[in-house]
Amino acid sequence: MKKGNSVFGALCVWMLLLVGSIFSIGFLGVTATLASATAPKALKELAWIIPFAVFGNISMFETRTMLAAMEKMFFPKTFLLDLFFKVKNTFTTENVDIDIIKGKRRLAPFVSPMVQGKVIDRTGFVTRSIKPPYIKEKMPFSGADILKRQAGETIYQGNSDPATRAQQQLGKDLLELDGMITRREEWMAAKALFDGKVQCKGDGIDVQVDFLRDASLTITLGALFWGAADGVPITNLRTWKQLVGKLSGVVPDSLILAGDVVMPFLANAEVQKFMDKTKITLGQIDPKALPSGATYYGNVDGLDIYSYDEWYLDDAGVLQPMVPAKKILIGSTKARCECLYGAIQDLKATAAVARFPKSWEEEDPSVRWIMLQSAPIPATLDTDAFLTATVLQ
Repeated sequence: MKKGNSVFGALCVWMLLLVGSIFSIGFLGVTATLASATAPKALKELAWIIPFAVFGNISMFETRTMLAAMEKMFFPKTFLLDLFFKVKNTFTTENVDIDIIKGKRRLAPFVSPMVQGKVIDRTGFVTRSIKPPYIKEKMPFSGADILKRQAGETIYQGNSDPATRAQQQLGKDLLELDGMITRREEWMAAKALFDGKVQCKGDGIDVQVDFLRDASLTITLGALFWGAADGVPITNLRTWKQLVGKLSGVVPDSLILAGDVVMPFLANAEVQKFMDKTKITLGQIDPKALPSGATYYGNVDGLDIYSYDEWYLDDAGVLQPMVPAKKILIGSTKARCECLYGAIQDLKATAAVARFPKSWEEEDPSVRWIMLQSAPIPATLDTDAFLTATVLQ
């Protein structure tokens, strides 16, 4: 009996070693595949975690495993966030307090040396308590998803087992969910910059975050539109730069044009005349495509000129431009703008993070859910450092 137990025990050990070898080879193969030159960059970044998730005896669906994967992913760059909202802060509170400062250009008062010094009030500021809108998106992950051929996988490839597909699908799902949140952040940044406020509507939410921009910084040309022969874009830009500097104390350094404004601007007689006379010292038109989806046209009168052709699907499923049609934005990359993240409202969340991945399984029907949560709000703290104008009819 003891001998039989020994034989059975040895057989079990041998089987475990064999299975372990098969899984080792399979997952090392997946790692090599994800790290290959043909794999998308985001999936390459996931490759390092696969051996850890298997050999470290940690499920790839655990929050800590997915969070590590998210930290290693390549996040899609977006022009407005990259240009203006370089600072990112996370909080452990549901509400985020921001101080909107509007300075004054005061002169020191004259007094006689024989009288008491003048009491000067400190420059005031407005404190806004903002509750960042919450995002909680999830995707189902079922047995059918790991049995089907993946996109781009040949019918006769024969080297993708269910475990491999599960790893690949996890990376793709996380990437897609993160991309949707990032695009929403870019949309919010566009609203904050062009409207001075962000209106957030959704399931159980309808709030507006107003950054209290001065009303004079939203302009609609009543005459001399840029598309007209007698339009005066350069004159307008100089006047608007002075207005921004007057109200905020910040000197604008960037001009963003909507896609339909580019050609009327470049074809305008005043612009061409200005460029011809000053291209050596003050202005230069030299279009360059940027990796973030924008096009750089050069510098005019201290303003870097960009156009930005990015789109999003609105609630009705209609494509809309990220930069509103017929509009321009004048702003400063030196202005205080931050992308703030409120607390993740989940019992599993133990730290302040911009993204929180989570997964759980349901038995019948058999499905695993992948969820990504975030509470972002891009905030223009120097709100009067930005001006928007409608320049086409």
